[in-house]
Amino acid sequence: MNITLFKCLIYFREQIKAFEASPITWQSVPYVIWAALTAIAVIGSCIYGASLSLVLPSWQLTSGALWILLSAGFGWFIFGPTLIFVTKKNFFTCAHACMVTMAYGEGVLTLTALVNLILAFNLPVSFDVGVFNFSMVVVSNIVMVLVLILQMQAIGVVWWKTLLVWMLTLNGSGAIFFWIFQQVLK
Repeated sequence: MNITLFKCLIYFREQIKAFEASPITWQSVPYVIWAALTAIAVIGSCIYGASLSLVLPSWQLTSGALWILLSAGFGWFIFGPTLIFVTKKNFFTCAHACMVTMAYGEGVLTLTALVNLILAFNLPVSFDVGVFNFSMVVVSNIVMVLVLILQMQAIGVVWWKTLLVWMLTLNGSGAIFFWIFQQVLK
């Protein structure tokens, strides 16, 4: 299987089909690609979480980064096994689809972090930056669920099954973890 980071992100439907069709084992896992996708998710979450301290007075740099990283990260650990159970797809295929999905979401949030940086220079704005950031988290969520639905459809999973698992387990557990880590880190 010819897999590159570029192909994973641009041709994600074709890549997941190839991934599903290949006999993936622990020895043939594309560890370098997965490490890059994981780094995008971890670094992107930290950058976005930290950037909130630039525009929201109640946020702190380190605790903000940890808050977002841990809330999202633990949510994915609930979501992944549930996705495998519901779709009956193998671990490697679902892990790959999830990592590609996370990279897309972090792309949106990293651009939002850039806007937060620009806003930190006290530019006059005519909108609520809290509402803006919440809206961008929603946009990131929509982008991610669409990318995941498209990948899972490419390997025969109906869209509503992916959406249902997403809404109940990832968004549900993510909200719970967000609340828990708010209590711990604030």
